[in-house]
Amino acid sequence: MIIAWWSAGVTSAVATKLAIDKYGKDNVVPIYFAIDSAHHDNARFKEQCEEWYDREIIVERAPEKYKDQFDVITKDKYVNGPAGARCTLILKKRVRQRLEKELDYEGQVFGFEYSKKEINRAIRFKEQYPDGRCRTRDQRRPPHGPGRHRLR
Repeated sequence: MIIAWWSAGVTSAVATKLAIDKYGKDNVVPIYFAIDSAHHDNARFKEQCEEWYDREIIVERAPEKYKDQFDVITKDKYVNGPAGARCTLILKKRVRQRLEKELDYEGQVFGFEYSKKEINRAIRFKEQYPDGRCRTRDQRRPPHGPGRHRLR
C-alpha cells in the first residue's frame, strides 16, 4: 500500500492521481487531515477528486482536544518557534506519525510544488524522516527546456 497525503490543494491532488496511475487505485490510500476551520470548498473538491480517483479519500483528525489551528494556539498558548508552528505539529505531523506506526505501507506520496522553496522543503523532509519511505517522481528526464530554469 502507498499512502498519498491529500491536503485539498491542487499539488497533492495531482500527486495522488499520479500515484494511482502508477501503482493502481487499490494500492494507493489517499488520507486527508481535517480541521474545523478548513475552507468550505474543500468538501466539494474532495468529492470531485474521489470521483476522479474512483476511490474514497480517508479523513483523519487530531485528538478531539483540538478542532483547528486557533484551538491549538488558544489551548497551548504557543504559535511558532524554532521547531515550527505548533498547529502543524499537532494537527498534521503527529497524526501522520501515528498512522505511519499503525499502517502497513510500502511508501508515501506528498505533493510538493516545483519551486526552489518546495524542492528544498522536500529535501529537508527526506533528511528529517529517512525511514519515511517517500516516493519520488522519476527524474530520468531533466525538467529543463524553454521557459524553465535550473534551480541553484
